[in-house]
Amino acid sequence: PFMVLIIAILNDGTIMTISKDRVKPSPQPDSWKLNEIFATGIVLGGYLALMTVVFFWAATDTSFFMDKFHVKPLNHGQMMAALYLQVSVISQALIFVTRSRSWSYVERPGLLLLGAFLIAQLIATVIAVYANWGFARIEGMGWGWAGVVWVYSLVTYIPLDILKFAIRYILSGRAWLNLLENKTAFTTKKDYGIEEREAQWAAAQRTMHGLQPPETSSIFPDKSSYRELSEIAEQAKRRAEIARLRELHTLKGHVESVVKLKGLDIDTIQQHYTV
Repeated sequence: PFMVLIIAILNDGTIMTISKDRVKPSPQPDSWKLNEIFATGIVLGGYLALMTVVFFWAATDTSFFMDKFHVKPLNHGQMMAALYLQVSVISQALIFVTRSRSWSYVERPGLLLLGAFLIAQLIATVIAVYANWGFARIEGMGWGWAGVVWVYSLVTYIPLDILKFAIRYILSGRAWLNLLENKTAFTTKKDYGIEEREAQWAAAQRTMHGLQPPETSSIFPDKSSYRELSEIAEQAKRRAEIARLRELHTLKGHVESVVKLKGLDIDTIQQHYTV
């Protein structure tokens, strides 16, 4: 409990500097996205807890760190010090992930926030290396294991940005749309089947406007979408030209055009004139 109190004090000191952080203003009016906040907290918190469990398992039940970094095995007190430092470093480093919309190493934090983080983790590292506190059940683990903890924290920090992007993409709804509606998630078609979807859209537009079906005998399936789009545009152009000529050269068309320009209801006045 005492080491948790130390982590809380150091974290609070770092969090206080966020008010002076260097951030980019939001391009659009912003609001509290509670679903994104809760989902991000649950996923990232679960990931960090899992990484702490993996570190404890690798340090106690395997010889991975001893073989790769040539460090001595840890006793119980030293293991508690290593866990304290690992939790302290990665939990505070999470601030740099949550404060940024893009990659955390691209958006530079404010100097005050960065300085507070470095000072807090320097204090945590010194405590883990030298402290022999019987009441807290920790024992100094040495600089070798401190380096191991920092390397492990750096490696486990990298996926945090990827998880953040994945959560945002899933909550946006585009993932489910591509999986269930567009069915492009696992397709092997070229450009995720965009030509087929364009052809379907062209066919729907043709049916909606009452146009005649295209001549399929001379159209290759993989090029049908582009020809159909050009045919729709050409026929729409013809209809617009016919409507323009009707307004210019017929009395009824001219009257209807004037009525529409003046914002009158043509249905209520059609019975009062004949052409």
